[in-house]
Amino acid sequence: MRSLCHVAFQSVRRVRESGWYGVQIRGSMLAVLASLGGCFSTPEGFDSPDPNRRLDAIVDAAREPGSTESIPMLIEQLESLDPAARLFAIRTLEKKTGETFGYDHAANAWERSGAVRRWADWAEENGYRSDPNERSADALPEAGI
Repeated sequence: MRSLCHVAFQSVRRVRESGWYGVQIRGSMLAVLASLGGCFSTPEGFDSPDPNRRLDAIVDAAREPGSTESIPMLIEQLESLDPAARLFAIRTLEKKTGETFGYDHAANAWERSGAVRRWADWAEENGYRSDPNERSADALPEAGI
């Protein structure tokens, strides 16, 4: 059985290919496209483009204090453009490791960079993969504009 999303996509494709875009057809296409909202889902976890999903991943990591597999991703979030992600990340790291290395989530990017470097060094020394050159788009430093 075909999914509703598949049927809707096929309908839109057929109308577009027909080349006829009358007012009624445009209205119908708009209704079909509006119904497709539930057909798409954003990925979950630290790499999600949705800030709420990234926060969910940080909160999930905080619920597992003995687990250390999330530490490299938490360190990446220290450079997030989202201050909430930075705050949750540093508090989760502190909960897991007992350290902050002087990190202040509310500081400017250039002020945070030293602490982030200390976190990256610590992660490397302790066997965690943490490459500051491999960052998600959201974890890029802020432009000084």
